[in-house]
Amino acid sequence: MGEDGKLYIVREEILSDSIKKTIKVKELLESGKAKTINEAVKQVGISRSAFYKYRDYVFPFSKFSKGKIITFSMVLEHMPGVLSSILDVVAKERGNVVTINQSIPSMGVASVTISIDTQYMETSIEDFIEELSKQPGVRKIEVLGE
Repeated sequence: MGEDGKLYIVREEILSDSIKKTIKVKELLESGKAKTINEAVKQVGISRSAFYKYRDYVFPFSKFSKGKIITFSMVLEHMPGVLSSILDVVAKERGNVVTINQSIPSMGVASVTISIDTQYMETSIEDFIEELSKQPGVRKIEVLGE
């Protein structure tokens, strides 16, 4: 972290290869697919020094979101059942809706903000967002904060 300890959410596409590989090493170690750091860095193709340089500074988003309240902003098509399908996914993944705010539809879409308690969710937030985005009528989804 920087001097002030700020955290940022950054899309994976803009990360350097070294940072992506550091994350992969951490995943291999956590999952047990690699028993040692040496084994994991060899599998991924990164030096031990590069891994040690970044390991304390990169974490998957799900590490910070598990058991917290996450707020999502969505743009949904104004059609019957769209919001209901979103809520079905939340229930299926064991999320708990804290608040829902929806704008009046305009030009065929409505803005919806949903806060969800993720304490009992077993899926990652990344997979959860992907599942929500696949629902018919979802035009846009993004995490506003926790």
